[in-house]
Amino acid sequence: MGICAKCEGETEGWKCAICGVEAKEHDSTHEHGDPPSDRHCMPKCKTCRKAEVLCSC
Repeated sequence: MGICAKCEGETEGWKCAICGVEAKEHDSTHEHGDPPSDRHCMPKCKTCRKAEVLCSC
């Protein structure tokens, strides 16, 4: 577990901010963009269940 960068609450797992796919660990093979990047796979806020950049807490 980590800390959500937006609300500072706990995180649980990882979530893609683009397509919403979830994973237990960071998936460096899940990429979006040109050039492809895995930076959209980020910690998931435990409270609102969104990728931390989209956190609505």
